[in-house]
Amino acid sequence: MAYLFAAREFLVSSDTSPPSGYRLDSPAPTGGATGGAPARMAPIAEPSWVKVIGTTLRLFVRRRILRVPDARKIDRARKIAVAAVAAIVVLAVVAAVVALTGAPASHHAAHSRTTKPALTRAQKLARAAAARAVAANTTAAAAWIATEVRQNAVIGCDPATCATIAQAGYGNSGQVVLKRGVALPAAGAVVVATPAVRAQYGAQLPMTAPEIIAVFGAGQEVVQLRVVVAGGQAAYSQAASSAFTARQSAGLKLIGNHKVHVYPAPRLALTGGLVDARLLTALQVLAARGSIDIYSFTDAGPVVSSSAPYRQAEIIGLTTRRAANAIARQLTALPASIRPAVAVVRAPAGNFGVTLRFKAPSPN
Repeated sequence: MAYLFAAREFLVSSDTSPPSGYRLDSPAPTGGATGGAPARMAPIAEPSWVKVIGTTLRLFVRRRILRVPDARKIDRARKIAVAAVAAIVVLAVVAAVVALTGAPASHHAAHSRTTKPALTRAQKLARAAAARAVAANTTAAAAWIATEVRQNAVIGCDPATCATIAQAGYGNSGQVVLKRGVALPAAGAVVVATPAVRAQYGAQLPMTAPEIIAVFGAGQEVVQLRVVVAGGQAAYSQAASSAFTARQSAGLKLIGNHKVHVYPAPRLALTGGLVDARLLTALQVLAARGSIDIYSFTDAGPVVSSSAPYRQAEIIGLTTRRAANAIARQLTALPASIRPAVAVVRAPAGNFGVTLRFKAPSPN
């Protein structure tokens, strides 16, 4: 508005002398007046601001730029020039006014776009419940890692999950803290795929770590334990197919050994290629030294894919603890690559058994 006041002031103060060739006479009395006080004149309507600005600009261009006396006519070309200059100046003034008066509104609009709407009570409760579910699933995954994953394995996890895993008792010497700018670890590493890790790596995560060895929870709050595979998804599919064929062949060979008695449930696992290759090798060593009864295969992991191999076996039928201890000693003497964790157990029938257990992840 400062531009409008300046324009009007210019009109009032600049060159108010009457046009040349004209004389101002005293106004004649208004008709009907018979002497006494003159009749009151009607108030003159105040011109609009647009007219004030236009008149001011016209007089300024005529007198200061074209230097044409007020009494002289302006030719057509100069009239066009005066109109053009006046239009440009008016547009500039209008643009300046709009910019000054419109800036706060546009700033407010931008601010309203960046301000997130307040959450409803139901939304707050849902977010809190989801956070609790993620925390519970992460705690369960950390406890499973502490007991089931081999020591010194490389574990990729977000900062909060890495702390939870350490609290569960698993050593953190091989941890890779997954934060912005950090690449996924190398082949063989276990990645704890929390919602935060999945959001950070997106489609890269299932392509790089396609093997799932354990799952905790469900839905968006699920926590998966994935294994990084050299070559990604395509190499994993090919390697998994070859490993399945090898495990199936070894299982059938074990069943065909006359020293091995297999119960119905573990027989299906052996023929289906669902037994860890390390476990198959250890059982073959025992069968070469004496008769064994394979009672069960277990510990594939919580809610894991049915294609994940079993890493634990139980053999029973041993009549004395001494016989069970002898088998346990044979197993603990095996090379490190095929040496299981061994425990002697008492079977419900009163005899003894031995459990063989390998850490995750299973080799292809």
